[in-house]
Amino acid sequence: MTPKVSSSKGKSGTQKSGQKYQNSFAFKPNKNNAAAVKIYNTPAKGICQRCLDIIDWRKRMNKYKPLTQPKTCLACHQKRVTDAYHVLCKGCAETRKVCAKCQEGTDIVQPEVKTPADLLKESQEQQRFLAAMTERQRRSYLRKMERGDEDGAKKIVVAAENNDDGGWSDFDDDEEDEEEEDEE
Repeated sequence: MTPKVSSSKGKSGTQKSGQKYQNSFAFKPNKNNAAAVKIYNTPAKGICQRCLDIIDWRKRMNKYKPLTQPKTCLACHQKRVTDAYHVLCKGCAETRKVCAKCQEGTDIVQPEVKTPADLLKESQEQQRFLAAMTERQRRSYLRKMERGDEDGAKKIVVAAENNDDGGWSDFDDDEEDEEEEDEE
């Protein structure tokens, strides 16, 4: 009779400890790097939602490596693939109606391409919002937008649209005038 052999590693009854190094903060790419900003702002075209998520993750985590030279398309065997991680050129992917990365016939996501007219309209709308705000609201809004806190900036815009001071002023102008007269 052979003795029973345990399939577990180490001494029986011991548990594995957790991973040695825990991530204490999330990765943030260098915002001042011009190449990283350019890569992040290039839209991914002709791919499905799953592949779009993969490429966006690569861009966020600084893993995206753009092509330096065109790749060979698997369909037409021409050097026409200019987007990184794609295997089909734009023309072949459109004629086959498949994703240019995974070659599956799922729904292709069309990225939002903003025309110069749309950009002009957005900038005019933002200028209109800024003109309607008080100085204190305007400075807070611009400071929050610079930091990337869009939720806080939206709250300020809503407060400005409702003509609500949002708790900005400590007292009214009439009370301020009365206090100045009392001091004299």
